[in-house]
Amino acid sequence: LPDDLLEVIDRVGYKKPSPIQMQCIPIGIGNRDCVGLAETGSGKTVAYLFPMLVYIKSLPPLNEETKQLGPMGLVLAPTRELVQQIEDECDKFMRDMKLNVYSIVGGVSIKEQSFIAQKGVEVIIATPGRLKDCLERSYIVLAQCNYIVLDEADRMIDLNFETDLLFI
Repeated sequence: LPDDLLEVIDRVGYKKPSPIQMQCIPIGIGNRDCVGLAETGSGKTVAYLFPMLVYIKSLPPLNEETKQLGPMGLVLAPTRELVQQIEDECDKFMRDMKLNVYSIVGGVSIKEQSFIAQKGVEVIIATPGRLKDCLERSYIVLAQCNYIVLDEADRMIDLNFETDLLFI
């Protein structure tokens, strides 16, 4: 892991990775796809977040041109509450690494959300329906997004997000 991420891990107080993290982080850092199944509170968010941050840190930083190309990473989750929990967890690590995360959910002005996203964020966390709306209206593009996470993919399918996921 990069030194700046290790420093943040130490500052946050993480001592030992959970079983899901021990399995998924090396797979993700190896640029391989991974499906992780674990209970709530087991550390799944960090299990996919750390490889995503390693990937993003390997890329050139956003500049005025690349800010317009959208995020480098995308996390989709089925509910606004889960999106906000993920954003809070990501922000703990990304802020100190000088990376930006932003959530896009229903219940908030879509124009305001797209304006902030266009200012340049490395990671967007969104519900599929709201992201689809933003993409259809060309408020957001995913031209440089090469890292995608489906958090609770089974639940998104249960909630009938299949068509939204296929669109994205």
